[in-house]
Amino acid sequence: MILFFGLICIPSSVHAASPCTPVVKVQETKETSVKLKVTCSSLKNIKVKIKILVSNDDTDSDSYKSATVTLGKKGSVSLKVSGLDSATSYSFKVKAKKSSSSSYSSYSSSISAETKGSDYDPAIDKINGITDDSVKLNISCDDLESETVDVQVAYKKKSSWSTKTFSLTLDDDGEGSITMDDLKSDTSYTFKIKIKKNDDSTYSTYSSAKIATTDED
Repeated sequence: MILFFGLICIPSSVHAASPCTPVVKVQETKETSVKLKVTCSSLKNIKVKIKILVSNDDTDSDSYKSATVTLGKKGSVSLKVSGLDSATSYSFKVKAKKSSSSSYSSYSSSISAETKGSDYDPAIDKINGITDDSVKLNISCDDLESETVDVQVAYKKKSSWSTKTFSLTLDDDGEGSITMDDLKSDTSYTFKIKIKKNDDSTYSTYSSAKIATTDED
């Protein structure tokens, strides 16, 4: 007797549908927010949970935002990501799932945007006064001569950025200096700054970066 063992074909409709990977576009940028258009064309008129990975490209730091929304008839929704820093570059990736589902889709492709800021153009002119735990940043900014300003310094010794904020009054050439202390000895640091008038709400974009190495102990 010869027995034949056949294959059973299960229609694809029997399997659970894969979650829709969102398509994301930037609709609007403001000083402290970005509006994103998120589309999942296979989830029209469906209540979904959305998770947004928000990457601050200027400081190499990540955060997450979540929302529960009902997509429109074209599978789209506009989402405002707020609480951002002004004059800062961000990247966004989004994943989604039906509110009743247990698993999210894959993240969307990354999309970039820069929040709005002032038009000032700060610079680190030179770095001196180097010790084993501090450096002095000599800074300048045209159009801010004799102004009291806030300066945010971003600095890193490897891959992770930290920030410190200083208040000072620039001289009549628009120049001033900032001492960065509590640094690690014999270590290379990268520095960049952004600036605003003391009573303004938004910073400039970051300056070009400069590198300095602290002295040995």
